[in-house]
Amino acid sequence: MYIKLKSNKESEKFKEKYKEEYKEEYKSKGIIAMLLMIAIIVTAALGMCSSYTTINKTAKRVKVNYFNEYRFANVMTDISYGLYYDSIKENENQNASDLLLDIKKNIIEESNEYYTYIEEELNENIGEFNRTILGWNNSANFGNLKYYYYNTANNKTNTTLNGNVKFENNNIDLSGVNKDEYQFYAVVNFDNNGNVNVGEIIGGDKERLKSNIEGALIDIRSDYDISYSDYEEGYYNIKINPIKNMTFVYAVPKVLNAYDNIKWGVENADISMYESMGAGVAFIIAGIIALIALIFPIKKAKSTALFKGIVKIPFEIWIFIIGFAIAALGPLSGQLIKATLNGDLQVIFTEVIPSLIIPERVIWIFNFIIWVLSYAAVFFFVLVIKYVFNVGVIEYIKKRTIFGIVIMFCFRIIKRTLDEITKVDLREKNNKLIIKVLVINAVILLLITSIWFFGIPVVILYSIVLFFVIRKYVDKISEKYSKLREATSKIAKGNLDVKIEEDLGLFEPFKNDLEKIQDGFKKAVDEEVKSQKMKTDLISNVSHDLKTPLTAIITYADLLKDENLSEEKRKQYIETLDRKAQRLQVLIEDLFEMSKATSGNITLNIENIDVIALMKQTLLELEDKLEEANLSVRKNMPEGKVILPLDSQRTFRVFENLVINMTKYAMPNTRVFIDIIENKDNVEIIMKNMAAEEITFNVDTIAERFVRGDESRNTEGSGLGLAIAKSFVELQGGIFNISVDGDLFKVKIVFVK
Repeated sequence: MYIKLKSNKESEKFKEKYKEEYKEEYKSKGIIAMLLMIAIIVTAALGMCSSYTTINKTAKRVKVNYFNEYRFANVMTDISYGLYYDSIKENENQNASDLLLDIKKNIIEESNEYYTYIEEELNENIGEFNRTILGWNNSANFGNLKYYYYNTANNKTNTTLNGNVKFENNNIDLSGVNKDEYQFYAVVNFDNNGNVNVGEIIGGDKERLKSNIEGALIDIRSDYDISYSDYEEGYYNIKINPIKNMTFVYAVPKVLNAYDNIKWGVENADISMYESMGAGVAFIIAGIIALIALIFPIKKAKSTALFKGIVKIPFEIWIFIIGFAIAALGPLSGQLIKATLNGDLQVIFTEVIPSLIIPERVIWIFNFIIWVLSYAAVFFFVLVIKYVFNVGVIEYIKKRTIFGIVIMFCFRIIKRTLDEITKVDLREKNNKLIIKVLVINAVILLLITSIWFFGIPVVILYSIVLFFVIRKYVDKISEKYSKLREATSKIAKGNLDVKIEEDLGLFEPFKNDLEKIQDGFKKAVDEEVKSQKMKTDLISNVSHDLKTPLTAIITYADLLKDENLSEEKRKQYIETLDRKAQRLQVLIEDLFEMSKATSGNITLNIENIDVIALMKQTLLELEDKLEEANLSVRKNMPEGKVILPLDSQRTFRVFENLVINMTKYAMPNTRVFIDIIENKDNVEIIMKNMAAEEITFNVDTIAERFVRGDESRNTEGSGLGLAIAKSFVELQGGIFNISVDGDLFKVKIVFVK
């Protein structure tokens, strides 16, 4: 007799078959466990939904008077402050802060940024208070709260009550008011010290209302009494003034037309009962769910795909999930229940999506989903806690917490770093330098941490990490430095268009400086080219302008040598010589003036002058030239004086040159305009004329030396008029600007006050 052993092939087939059977069994058990968990959660959610009717009946049996609640007193108190502001303000422009706030400010240093911050913070608080009071004073916000007020200090009164209210001898007469229209009314008095007292009241408790109003006043003071103090910079203190010398009558109609806080409060006065009962039932069911989760076999839970996905959620996120679940089970539960039963939840959905009609069953499905999610969070959180102890706390922290994942990541980085140490070539120059730095650094750290037991291993680990960080940093620096040197070498060779596109890190400021140097070189080259051209033009223009009168002087001097010349001709030639000599003199004087202005070698005699009077004087002295050019002057100037700190002589020269420029180039028989506009910070002087010839010159260069509007240079003058005017304006800190619109020539001068 013998036993026949199975072959290896047959053994493998047996194992595979066993595994497949085990998988199928495991899978079926997992499905059953998942269905069981879902059934538990669904049952709990259905149980909570079915409790709505019982909670509703119980809450309805308890009568809660909204007018005895603090919320109502808070509304009354807010509106009282708004009405108080209305009674003491003298006009609509008075801010509430000016009347209701006691503001003390003592800023020691007023020139630094911290003072600006304090000032901005103070203004922000004041602005917020003004907006709040305006909101309380807005009659649209009163809704269902009707009022009467009487200010005993100024006898100001106002009312929205139906009927007549009389106030005589510090007593209020409500006999003219139909009290049957109101479900609540009360007389509230504030004496000279701000103390509150409740008089006649219907629909509420006098003492509770008084206590609630006093509490609301304390809350208002805590909200708007603000104090800032700093030893060095100073302080400010804000206190809200109490309501004084006021009598209020507040009434709530039996029929509430407006939907406001009062209507909501009256209709939901029992909300506290719903909140307490709803939370109680919700937590009882949650406790049962937690107990079931505690006794639920963890092995069965682990066999489900649902649980496998849930345990992958980090524990920190689970803390947030269970926090939201507790909030839903707590005070939010009562509000959800009441909103569902009275139809408010449907209204909310309709307001969100106006075109959407929400059936009642959808509202109940929504409630069901909320409770399923809440109880699922409780159930699975308890299972997760069990899972933590099942796999081990340390193992779970490593794999299923954000903290543990971060720590393990750091350990992997350290291990990788240690692996890299063996690959370091100590013969490399950069590595040697870094190691020297690290050794010195380590010695210093060892000395510092020698008194600490764990100092040595920490220093060693720190030095290793520091080595790789420094090496990587040095390599990057070397690479970026090479690119910077390459760019500078190209610039040195004359290539000013070199661009470094990538970020150079540490050398980024040098890159920016290099770009500035490039721009500076380009501008310098352009300026040099422009300067050379200007020098050439200057020599040419000066030669032309000097040569013309000199040639005429030489010619007429030769003609005067003729002995047979008649006396009339001689006189004519002498006048011409005098005119040409004067033009030559003007040209030379302008050249000297321009030279001094350009070099800044001018001493300004600054004094307060009236630019209006100076302009009028200029026009008076040049009246003959304007008439000769057939120009009509239109002045737009302030009637009074416009005083500016200027050099009167140089400013007169500016005005003179500009007016003379008009007489030369303006179209004859036209109007020229001179405007002087006084602004808050500056004074604008604008001179406009229509050009006789088409404007073809460059506006940007017309004010340069020896540049004229007529390129033929046929007009009398040096070509320095506008250049001198511009220089004198800029020397006095002004702005000189020339613009054209078609053939309209415009000069604008701006002097700062």
